[in-house]
Amino acid sequence: MTQETAKPPRAPAVTRRAVLDAATRLVEEQGVSGLSMRKLAAELGVAVTSIYWHVGNREALLDELVQEMVHGLDTLPARGTTPTARVLSLAVELRRVLREHPHLIGLVNERGLTPAMFLPSQRTLVAEISAAGLRGIRAAEVVRALQFHVIGFVLVERHTDRSPEQHPSAEELWLAEPGSDAALAGALATAVDADRLFAVATEALVRSLLADQ
Repeated sequence: MTQETAKPPRAPAVTRRAVLDAATRLVEEQGVSGLSMRKLAAELGVAVTSIYWHVGNREALLDELVQEMVHGLDTLPARGTTPTARVLSLAVELRRVLREHPHLIGLVNERGLTPAMFLPSQRTLVAEISAAGLRGIRAAEVVRALQFHVIGFVLVERHTDRSPEQHPSAEELWLAEPGSDAALAGALATAVDADRLFAVATEALVRSLLADQ
């Protein structure tokens, strides 16, 4: 009786979606320069040829990631039962996406596609602001004010995250000179709760902008 020949193990299957998701993770963890086809293949446990078969070369893959980011803001959900709550929810979601994908957003900007990326979120804001009763130039100002607010907030957060440790820190400076309002100085001497600050500032801004409804 002859011994049956052992079959070689099959290479792990990989899908195009899995390649794009893994590439996105690598870019966000290591920057665009950290993305290589060999590293991506190792991440997925497949041969490099499998990666090329699904997405082409590195430039073609970057093009795919850019297009995904460009179209990624067209599904932002508006939640809530009042105009203020719904617009605020869109601002919160926009901040979340921008914070989660800084490297891809930088790549989109380098390729001159930033307006196209923000267009879907602008349209969604327009729909909610129109439903709140604002039209024309006033509505356009509201959309732009909200986008500038969210993007500016994210840029400050990004700059703070990447800055070297400061000496003396703002906290140390306020503790050294409390002034006449000890409670205020004590609050400014604590670390910033960015999520709470964003929620407070954005809600105040949205309520003010929609006050003409």
